[in-house]
Amino acid sequence: MSAVEIKICGITNVADAEAALDAGADMLGINFYEASPRRITLERAQEIAEAVAGRVKLVGVFVNMNVTSVLQIARTVPLDVVQLHGSESPEDCATVVAEFAVIRALKVDNTFSAARAAEFSEYSGLLLDTACASHGGSGRSFDWKSIDWARVREAAPLAKLFLAGGLHAGNVAEAIAAAHPDVVDVCSGVEREKGIKSVRRMREFVAAVRAAESEEQ
Repeated sequence: MSAVEIKICGITNVADAEAALDAGADMLGINFYEASPRRITLERAQEIAEAVAGRVKLVGVFVNMNVTSVLQIARTVPLDVVQLHGSESPEDCATVVAEFAVIRALKVDNTFSAARAAEFSEYSGLLLDTACASHGGSGRSFDWKSIDWARVREAAPLAKLFLAGGLHAGNVAEAIAAAHPDVVDVCSGVEREKGIKSVRRMREFVAAVRAAESEEQ
């Protein structure tokens, strides 16, 4: 099994960004969703981007923001990847895809199917997350065994598969065994309070991912 990448999302300050890198993160997520307790300003995003430039991929999370504003922020920070986590239209998504690598978040509920993934097969990544009104960050997992992962991969073979939703050091091994994702995405599971990361929990999460890889080999 190839290495599972780790995305630590909801980074709000440079100190947490550095600690996440030290722990072993491959990607960092910063949030621009106005309703999120982890939302940061453009100025803070630029501070983080400058601190981690060239060392990790920086992902900006957006929810139903005007596409012109998304692109302006992504260019200004600058971001490596744009994550669209709302109900953005296919046209707006395509506009962003033309300029940036895009992770499309898909909510997993009883209506989810591989056909939904196929709609975004040309994207850099597909992120499967627990359906919730807050557009992520709920700290709740969905039933990983309810998904036909092989069909999802067949529907979007070129996209990296991101697994999110309620992950933490205690359950990430089970999640990896069920879904075999390319990337695991954690936020609240490595926090000591909303928007503030725990160095210990980040290290424990990374260690659990690496241990799970060893079990899979």
